[in-house]
Amino acid sequence: MSNEFCMKLNNATQRLFGNIVRSAVVAQETNDHERPWFAEARLVGHSDDDVVYVLGWAFATKKKMAKDLAAKAGFEWLRSQHPSIDLSDL
Repeated sequence: MSNEFCMKLNNATQRLFGNIVRSAVVAQETNDHERPWFAEARLVGHSDDDVVYVLGWAFATKKKMAKDLAAKAGFEWLRSQHPSIDLSDL
């Protein structure tokens, strides 16, 4: 899986919210040996600690995969919540 959805999520967030909030995808290790990585796609304020909303999340065997899956879930959630905004070209 590529960074495709991380870029799409960033672009969609900019189109929808401008400079008000931005997207961030954060990952952390878990104690689960089958799915050792957890990631969240978030809308954040000016600091990564200023979480406005969690858009999506995922567990995976690899850190990058967890981040990409969370970004995809976040992008799809934004699309579902803003159907009148065309995000198909991102």
